[in-house]
Amino acid sequence: MNQILSQDEVDALLKGLDKGEIDTEQEASKEETDLPKYDWTSQGKNLKASMPLLNLIHERFGDRFRHSLSNSLRRMLDIDMGGLELIKMEEFQRALPIPTSLHLFKLDPLKGMGMLVLETRLVFSLLEAYLGGTGTGSAKVEGREFTPIEKRIIKRVVDMALDDLKHAWSEIYPLRLSFVRSETNPLGLNIAPPNDYLLTVKAEIELKKPAGYITMCIPYSSLQPIRERLSGHYREEEEEVDQEWISRLKERVEEAEVEMSIELGQAELAVRDFLNMKEGDILVLKNGINSKLVAMVEGIPKFLCTPGKHGNKAVVKVDQLITEENLS
Repeated sequence: MNQILSQDEVDALLKGLDKGEIDTEQEASKEETDLPKYDWTSQGKNLKASMPLLNLIHERFGDRFRHSLSNSLRRMLDIDMGGLELIKMEEFQRALPIPTSLHLFKLDPLKGMGMLVLETRLVFSLLEAYLGGTGTGSAKVEGREFTPIEKRIIKRVVDMALDDLKHAWSEIYPLRLSFVRSETNPLGLNIAPPNDYLLTVKAEIELKKPAGYITMCIPYSSLQPIRERLSGHYREEEEEVDQEWISRLKERVEEAEVEMSIELGQAELAVRDFLNMKEGDILVLKNGINSKLVAMVEGIPKFLCTPGKHGNKAVVKVDQLITEENLS
C-alpha cells in the first residue's frame, strides 16, 4: 500500500489545519487529563510493608513507658499506641497549637534529630497528677510559657520517654538518644526541610480518662540507611555473603586497564640549557649503571626493576615492591 501523500492530499491537509477543521493537540490534552496523577514522593513509603519492625519498636516502647510512668506517678495508667503515619514537615508544624511542649533529641549514629511532642492538655494532666491531683482536670492555657517548675516536671517525663525509646530500639538497631533542647513554638523547630516527610506515631495516655497524646517524630530520611534492618531481613543478609557478586566484581576489577611506565632516571637542567638543547645532546642522569628503575602504575611508584633485553625488545625485571624505605 502506497503510504506517500499526493500533492493534492498535502494541500487539503494544510487547508484543514488553517481552518481549524482538523484537531491536533485537543485530543492529546484530553487523554492527558484522563491519566491518573502519580505522587513520586510516595514511592517506597508503605511503612507496614517496607519497615514492619517499626511497629514492634513502638509496641515495646509503649509497654516500657507505661510501666515507667505508672511507677513515677504511683498510679496505674494505660497507653494506646497508634499506627505509623507520614506527614510533611510543614503540614505537621501548621497543625500544632501554641504553646506545645516540643523536645529535640539526637539519633546517633543516624543523621538528623527526632522530636517528642507532648500535647498541652497531656502536660497539664501530668502536672496535676504529679502534684497530687487526679490528673483528670481541664486546665486551660492562655498562650503563656511554662513555668520553671512545670518545665522541670516535663523534662522528667521526656527523659523517661527517651530512655524507654532507646531500650525499645536496642535489639533492632542501638541508638544513642540524647536530649538537645525544648521549645514551645512549633515554628522554632526545623528537624527537616518543609517538604520532607516525618514518620510519626502517637501514644494516647489515659489516667481515669484520656489525658492526651505524646507524639514521636523522626525524619523519614534519617531511617533510609537502616531500611533493610527495619524490613526484618537484615540478619540473613548479614550472615550470607553474596559470593557470586564478589566474584563478578573481582573479574571486572582484574579486567580494568592501567598505564604502566618506567622511569629511566632524572636530571636537573637550568632553563638556559633546556632552551639550547638540540638533537644529539647527551643528558647525564642521576642513576648509576646498576641503579634500579622505578615502575610507575597510573603515575604511582609501585615496583623497583632491573633493565634488560629480551630478543629485540627492551624489558625490565620486577625485583621488589616499593615501600617508603626503599623509595627514599
